[in-house]
Amino acid sequence: MRRFLFAGLLMLLALVSCKPKVSSGRDTILLVKSIAADTDGEEHSLLAGFGKVPASGDIYIIGGPRECRLISERFLDCDVRENARGREWEDGLKDFAGETFASICDASFTPYADFAGKYGRDTLRELSVRLALSALSPKCSVSIYDLDGNHAKTPAKIIILADPWLLECGKFDIDTLFSLTSCKVPVLSPQDLLLEAALGGPKKYFNTGIICDSCHISSGIYPTLFAAKARQYDVLGARCFTAASRSGGNVLAGFLDDYMLAGNSEPIDALLVDDWSLEIGELEKEIQSIRDFNREEYMRYGKLLSPEFKLISSSSITMAGCYGLLRELKLFTNRIAQPSACTYVVKPRPDADDAQFLLIPSENVQD
Repeated sequence: MRRFLFAGLLMLLALVSCKPKVSSGRDTILLVKSIAADTDGEEHSLLAGFGKVPASGDIYIIGGPRECRLISERFLDCDVRENARGREWEDGLKDFAGETFASICDASFTPYADFAGKYGRDTLRELSVRLALSALSPKCSVSIYDLDGNHAKTPAKIIILADPWLLECGKFDIDTLFSLTSCKVPVLSPQDLLLEAALGGPKKYFNTGIICDSCHISSGIYPTLFAAKARQYDVLGARCFTAASRSGGNVLAGFLDDYMLAGNSEPIDALLVDDWSLEIGELEKEIQSIRDFNREEYMRYGKLLSPEFKLISSSSITMAGCYGLLRELKLFTNRIAQPSACTYVVKPRPDADDAQFLLIPSENVQD
């Protein structure tokens, strides 16, 4: 089932990427307009240099420390493909062999919900753009005293925005800037891919559950993103119920308990899982137990899953999407080596305003 799901998600991503983009009517921020207009400027020149994406680049993950660690670990361990032809079976060789996953761990400005609340959403939008620019830059700072950035680093060939607030307040502006400067580096959002899977394909999932990290529940970010995607695709009557993931097993049962406690009884069409710490195989086993007429779980939960219930995880769909892009764009490094990881830390600039920072290799940062 895991292999079948991986293939289906990869096909879905291919279909989504071929669809015409729907105009949102949104206006981008001043920073994007300024960089795009200054054709002789350093940042415009940097972006324009990515008209062809280099296979030698790294895959960058941007977000809080926990998200970056979990996503990086999953990518490093991924083996669901036969590497030579990309067919669907484990071959004992990691799918992303030879690749480096570079995490931009932002402990300075996260949680982004609080940052947006304090400084405004436009400031978070600016920060998001600057984080993407830092991923593309061939330079970082050697320490908190290196304000000019004198340390060489490998630029990005794919960028993954790990936090849902970077989708809400950032991806549109990053995409706009990249488009205006002919920068071809792909930018992926796990949350955007999840919502596309639920609402952007030929099959629409009207009553959707979302499992996410508890830190995002109070901000209401997932219902906001869900509603925006439903409007984008004119899916009338779509609704979602969001709950925090639980540790220690019985994750699906815990979610359904929360669903019923909130007064819900209508069957769920799809469950979107945006917690990379969860094992999807365990959730699939829970689904089988709930659908087994011979088990007690069926009596309590069986009617809460629709006959066409579908489980979609951000980990599976994002790794499938990244793998597909590397093959399609011929961006694999083809190095014979285990996948590796490195980490950069975000530190506010002492000489600048809210959304500006230094990017420093983690080993150079003193506690």
